[in-house]
Amino acid sequence: MNSSSTSKVKTVRPAKRPVNRKSLLLTTIIGTLLLLGALILFMCIEKVPQGYQAVIYSVTGVKDQTKPAGWHIISPLDKAVHYPIRTQTKEYQNLNVATSDGKNLDMDISVNYHVDPTKVVKIFNKFGNADIEGLENGFLRTRVLDGLRQSVAKYSVIETFGVKTSEIKKATLDELQNNLTDQGFIVEDIAISSPKADAATQAAIDERVKANQELERAKTDRAIAEQNAAKKKIEAKGQAEANEILDKSLTNKIIKKQMIDKWDGKQPITIGGEGVIVDVNK
Repeated sequence: MNSSSTSKVKTVRPAKRPVNRKSLLLTTIIGTLLLLGALILFMCIEKVPQGYQAVIYSVTGVKDQTKPAGWHIISPLDKAVHYPIRTQTKEYQNLNVATSDGKNLDMDISVNYHVDPTKVVKIFNKFGNADIEGLENGFLRTRVLDGLRQSVAKYSVIETFGVKTSEIKKATLDELQNNLTDQGFIVEDIAISSPKADAATQAAIDERVKANQELERAKTDRAIAEQNAAKKKIEAKGQAEANEILDKSLTNKIIKKQMIDKWDGKQPITIGGEGVIVDVNK
């Protein structure tokens, strides 16, 4: 009986609740909107690093109002280009230049500069959305090379390696400042390394340096000899003048007085073999 009654018991399962499709759809829409809003907000945030000024632009043009360092909210359709307004150092290596006597040299130059914050919009209008690295490797490099070439071209290879290095630096710095300041780039200072020449040019330079050293040594020796001769001439002239003055001053009275001063008191004084006596009292 128990077995038959057990077999007749049926398992009752709870009925499934109908899915609320409207609620699910609403949740999905809200989640999508929140995600889209977060994405748009992220796209609207613009961080300008310290020491930079940002120019904001879009397809409609550039904004006159720039952005300083910090966090800013901009339109998701806007973009930004950052320009450094504090000192930057850019090194250019192996710039080829020619001296006044036709020798080709390679020189390295280091440029300290910053962008004028009042002219960042002008820079953008001229160069578009090119970043500062692109400007350094393009526009600025060309100007630096031109300025260095013009300065070195005034001097010979020997002067470039030696006595005219300070003049070359000053002329290059002046040239860069004159050409770049109005463009919005303030060149603060430059450093120029020693020129590098090929083997043939270096050998020629060494020979000319040696010849110049020998010439300077010869000039120095000649100057010393001339000075010694002039000194001896002056000494001889002085001695002659002294003798002339002494001759004119030796009167008979002076000579007689000198003889008296040197007389030892013994009389008579015999001079010569014939017994001639000199009476000093006369």
